[in-house]
Amino acid sequence: MKSIKDTLKIIQDIIKKFPADIDIALIGGYAAVLHGVERTTLDIDFCVYSNIIHSTRDSSDFVKLLVMGFPEQFDVKIIRGSEIPDDPFKHDVIFIEDTMGEFIRIDFLIAKYKWELDAIRSAIRIKGIPIPVVTKPYLTALKLRSTGYKDAGDVVTLLRLMTEEEKEKTIELAKKIGRNKKLEMLLSHSPEEPGEEASDELI
Repeated sequence: MKSIKDTLKIIQDIIKKFPADIDIALIGGYAAVLHGVERTTLDIDFCVYSNIIHSTRDSSDFVKLLVMGFPEQFDVKIIRGSEIPDDPFKHDVIFIEDTMGEFIRIDFLIAKYKWELDAIRSAIRIKGIPIPVVTKPYLTALKLRSTGYKDAGDVVTLLRLMTEEEKEKTIELAKKIGRNKKLEMLLSHSPEEPGEEASDELI
């Protein structure tokens, strides 16, 4: 299995050659890891936007150009947001699978809202990572709209890692996307108290 950095290198090379303006940032589990969250991930996620999508309100041409950039071993497919019943935001998502199994799955979330484009354009550079990474507040906002157990856990951990300024920005974003009640619920959970040490007596 190739490393995450190998995967990021492929994406970086495609962006450099992409025949149109493109904004992209790393999101998801790997972005959480880079911000200090201890967890594993089975895919790598990006939030992406291009003037091609903006001009046509359709991601089909963008997908065609993206397909051309990947080696033949990659299978690229798009799921329309309108076809995902449990996605209240109705995003188009591009899934890229390596048919040879050398690379982990790559997911592109097509940005649909202005705050998502703000998330991409305010992304930060982290040493050794060739793609910008969304900041903790925006990553938290992206995860607040998800329903996964890991996403909720990431939110709690990210909040513990934030400065007060970052927390204020997160609260502002949560209100903007209608997830302030969910954030309040997660904030009300105090950090887990360390439990008693388990006995090492074997049966």
